[in-house]
Amino acid sequence: MPRRNEIPEGIRSKVVDLHNAGMGYKLISKSLELHHSTVRKIIHKWIRFNTVATLPRSGRPTKKLPSRTRTAQPEEADHAGPAGDKGGNKAEVKHVDLHSAGPAHLIKDPDEKMREMNSECEDADSADYSSDSDEEDPMLRILFPTVSNDREVPDHKTRKNSASCDDTPEDDPMEQIFDPNFDDEKKIYAGSSVSVRALLLLLLAFILKHDLSKAATKDLLALLNLMVPGCIPSSLQFIKKHLTDIDKKTEIHLYCPRCENYLGVEPGTECGVCQQRLSKRSLLEKANYFLVLPLENQLRKVLKRLHSKLGKHFTKDDYVSDVNTGGEYKHEEQEGSITLTFTCDSSPLLNSSKFSVWPILCTINELPYVERCKNVLLHTLWFGKGKPLLQCFFTPFINELHKLSHEGFTWEDESGLELNTRVMAKICVCDSVVRSAVQNFQPFSSEFGCGFCYHKGELVQKGRGYTRVYPVQVDGCDLRHMAETEQLAIVVIENGYPQGQMGVKGHSPLLLLPSFDVVKGFIPDYMHCVCLGVVPEFVNLWLDPLYGRKRFHLSPQSLKNLDKALSAIQPPDEIRQRPRRLSERMHWEASEWQAFALLYSPVILRKVLPNLYYKHWMLLISSLHILLSPFASQEEISCAELCLVQFVSQVPSLYGLEHCSFNCHLLTHLSENARNWGLLWANSTFVFQGVHSRLLQMYSRAQSAPSNIFKQIVSYDEIIIKGSDVLKNASTEITDLFSSMTSCGILTKLSNCISKDVFTLGCGSQRSLTVRELAALQSKDTRPVTEYAHFVYRDMLVTTLDCSVSCKRNNSVIETTSGFVLVESVVVVEGHCSCERSSDCSCRELVAFCRKLLPSNSQPTIQNKQINRNIAEFLVRVRISDEFCTMTCRDIVAKCFVMEQKGRLYVIRMPVLETR
Repeated sequence: MPRRNEIPEGIRSKVVDLHNAGMGYKLISKSLELHHSTVRKIIHKWIRFNTVATLPRSGRPTKKLPSRTRTAQPEEADHAGPAGDKGGNKAEVKHVDLHSAGPAHLIKDPDEKMREMNSECEDADSADYSSDSDEEDPMLRILFPTVSNDREVPDHKTRKNSASCDDTPEDDPMEQIFDPNFDDEKKIYAGSSVSVRALLLLLLAFILKHDLSKAATKDLLALLNLMVPGCIPSSLQFIKKHLTDIDKKTEIHLYCPRCENYLGVEPGTECGVCQQRLSKRSLLEKANYFLVLPLENQLRKVLKRLHSKLGKHFTKDDYVSDVNTGGEYKHEEQEGSITLTFTCDSSPLLNSSKFSVWPILCTINELPYVERCKNVLLHTLWFGKGKPLLQCFFTPFINELHKLSHEGFTWEDESGLELNTRVMAKICVCDSVVRSAVQNFQPFSSEFGCGFCYHKGELVQKGRGYTRVYPVQVDGCDLRHMAETEQLAIVVIENGYPQGQMGVKGHSPLLLLPSFDVVKGFIPDYMHCVCLGVVPEFVNLWLDPLYGRKRFHLSPQSLKNLDKALSAIQPPDEIRQRPRRLSERMHWEASEWQAFALLYSPVILRKVLPNLYYKHWMLLISSLHILLSPFASQEEISCAELCLVQFVSQVPSLYGLEHCSFNCHLLTHLSENARNWGLLWANSTFVFQGVHSRLLQMYSRAQSAPSNIFKQIVSYDEIIIKGSDVLKNASTEITDLFSSMTSCGILTKLSNCISKDVFTLGCGSQRSLTVRELAALQSKDTRPVTEYAHFVYRDMLVTTLDCSVSCKRNNSVIETTSGFVLVESVVVVEGHCSCERSSDCSCRELVAFCRKLLPSNSQPTIQNKQINRNIAEFLVRVRISDEFCTMTCRDIVAKCFVMEQKGRLYVIRMPVLETR
């Protein structure tokens, strides 16, 4: 019978099993939540008596046990584990005959007895917390094939050193789950449609999404095993191993607590700058470090998986589109190399908190835009009060890019061919505050505060204080260049100018970054300067009671009407959030301001904002539609540039000089950036917002730590990648649940693929074509077709009208080669297939039956004489006709946003927005 506060026999057996598998004492104690001394006693007892059972107090079995002398010999010290785990009195040990002395614990000194009493209390707590049972978990045979159930006495001589090693590698059960030889058809129980693979993957996704604590995870495992015994492991070991595998790849980089000098991985004993005495242990305890996950391993994984998509951007001759069509990119393009866009924006944990997170995130420019959004690389993670010293913060990134740009790195593609690729960082995108700090320029509130030109700015009164404004100068401003910037930095350093020279305060830390231009390499990010800058600035001007007597002011009744119009909008799926009221605009995110400016405001402000101010506003919106279109010609970019210059130049006369802010000035640099590095969507910080949001969400939890963030971010990405393979033949319910928990997009079965770029969603239904549909198809084939409510074409979701009405998101309006249409039904017409439904099968065709949307006789027109163009041409008024037509995917030009306002229907072609 077990005694009070005694560890259950099943747990003691698992301690021995893990010991036999080569795990050290520390690792066993962590995995089973036991104290170090408890683990050591259990193993010593098993070594001495060949049992883990409870023995009677009257004595221990002594058969075939030779007399031993309890002296501190090296061999026994090895069995005892690491020196830090050893307890007991280090004084001279008396010689004791085990045959006559009885149990060893009866002859120990009082101090050791007290330590064992404390250990028993800790063991009791750990035993209550453990979820392991006495019986073997049947899943362990699948997940841990190397763990033996044989409890025979092992050969201690061959295992003497391995017992004390806590760094012994464990088998990753997920490798077994994702092994191609693993039984895909194994279900959690007979008759179930859920496989063991799918359940474990969903379980890991659930744990990561909700950041479950250890106790919550144990309870979840116990609950699932209670409902379906044996469906998953009852131990946390497989989850711990899979979610902490990143530990071996993460580097801890230290910095001096006094001067923040970069110290590297090994700090030495003294800081080379301020001579501060250093201790690595003290630096770690005081969190004077940041974490780095080297790019090389991440790039190797991404390229192996996506090398076939490198350079496969959608392009048109003589049109500007993605990064690879920009002039600067083409000028410096090198064969056998890839380029990176990186960001280093900070994110405060709370609005009132002094703590912030500073990551360095990267994307590969040679990947298509959609793939870049899905494969963001996290290199550096700094967490603390204030901000890091940028010279220190960027040092690991610069050092690794030096190596990767000169030597490159080797990787294997899917065919096993070994390749060498060099890597260069070309574009840095961040907000204006961080950009000026990284460039080592004056902030925009000072003279020459623009990092792109030599605009001096003007100091004018605003309210009770003063602000620096940047109106358009008649003679224009010269652009900055890297050579001039370096010369100015040298002048500042040699002469010791405290205020800098022409806005330059010194050398930028990124001057050491290979092949990086510290002027042209930075871009004015439109998410910050437009969506979080110009747009809310002007909306707040219109609604601010302080300007109640101004002509541009909108009354409270106008605000109510705008709120009502916004609440009636049914946006497409490309817009993340449904519209919120303008009265709640203080809580809007960048994507909400983006949707308001580009899609909602041209319609809802048309009869609300005074005509003069509406025309001025449309200068901004029309230019943004050009710069955010999939393709733009050089002529269109020049037209957008003229519109933006007009917009900024008219601000002083319409709103006052004090409102010609630095964000307004940045608008004049957007077009030049598009010529250099592609259109605005190609390199905005919207791409990085998903990772930023996850970082803040993880840091907001009490149990999160910087090291755990890396584990969760990388585990999250690994699960998404593996999920595409594991769940490709799973049911729709499983894939929908996985997509909702990971926000990874849409997983689809092979049977739903119509062609390379087209696949349907959901379960189709068989029906026959109507006479009207047969006439539209000009066919006499009466064979049944399969009808669907959704399909995806080149990452564009299209739904039928009925489905759009029910889900309050309208994805049914499409622009085709023959005009605008409203999708009413979607069918797949089967042909005589002889290619076994491969990905490029052309034996099936998706056909959409639509109603035409015809342009109305009166169209919104704002003719601009200076550029001789209708700047409202992107806004089209239409009417629904009775004309019935068919559409195939070859006819699709773009997806559209549709909105009804006072009985009138307006259509806008969707700009390129960030992907979901």
